[in-house]
Amino acid sequence: MRKVVVLAAVIALTSAGIAFAGDYHYKGTLNCNECHVMHGSQQHGYNADGTGTTTPIGGAGPYQWLLRNEPNALCLSCHDNQTFAPDVLEANGGTAPTLGRQAGGLNEHNTAPYFDGTGHTLGSTATAPGGTFANPVGLECIDCHSPHGRGGSHASNPYRNLYVGGNVMSYAVTVNDLTKDVFERASGGTDHYDIGNVDFNEPKSDSSYYGQFCKACHTNFHGKSTDANMAAGGVAGDWIRHPTADVNIGSGLFDDRAYRVKVMSPTGNWGTQGTALGATMPTDLTPSCFTCHKAHGNQRAFGLVYPDSAGVLPIGEEGSGARYRDLCRDCHARG
Repeated sequence: MRKVVVLAAVIALTSAGIAFAGDYHYKGTLNCNECHVMHGSQQHGYNADGTGTTTPIGGAGPYQWLLRNEPNALCLSCHDNQTFAPDVLEANGGTAPTLGRQAGGLNEHNTAPYFDGTGHTLGSTATAPGGTFANPVGLECIDCHSPHGRGGSHASNPYRNLYVGGNVMSYAVTVNDLTKDVFERASGGTDHYDIGNVDFNEPKSDSSYYGQFCKACHTNFHGKSTDANMAAGGVAGDWIRHPTADVNIGSGLFDDRAYRVKVMSPTGNWGTQGTALGATMPTDLTPSCFTCHKAHGNQRAFGLVYPDSAGVLPIGEEGSGARYRDLCRDCHARG
């Protein structure tokens, strides 16, 4: 595994105390020395007497952009199997959220149960399905995340520092704001990245900023109901690819599920996980990419979530169901 030793505990604890107000690596949490080193070598810490430790430098340096290691290894030095930062790689060896990680886990080693086909594969040079994007040196964390945070017309700092081609997602913390794309109920604690802590608003009825972000690489899989790549002949409703916006879920089976896949709501009314919606089910709930897939991946093919066929258990990262059909039946009554 490509890893380096992590930040000293004192640095980690100091960082964790302020990072959960939003995303890390931004403004007050943008600590240059955690990732960069000026001369490609360092034998002591930053205290006047040489004490204090910091992220070690990878053995094959110096590295481009004055980094302490190549990008993936540097990111994983904090984001794999640590308790002070979200664990994003394969099995969660850090502080596991109660219901699992909203984004799931990346794969890197093509070993069970995280094969290359289960989600985004670090180091992969493959072309993104439905698009033309490929990284000739292999997929890197910074292909999707800006390590410095990022401003934009839609957000002062994007959700999870996600940024591709000008597409960013805004978010509200603690108190929902329906003009934002994402709502995080709590701003700290071990469940910060928990499935139950994150939900999705629908600021625009005919598109999804989440979908627009994914579209930067998976171009053909996203669009409006009148786009030729989504509906045959551009005829609304004549779907040739699953919608990611501008269509709402019918009464099917979704209203009977105590635990349901994630959907967008323009009113902030998703119901309560663990309680079936029943007759109170809103008529304006809309699926998007995260409804079926974990953004990083999981232990299922394509990062899909298989909810329990009865919808009676917490769905977790993989879902407690056994078949592809269990996912479809979360919304569709047929089958």
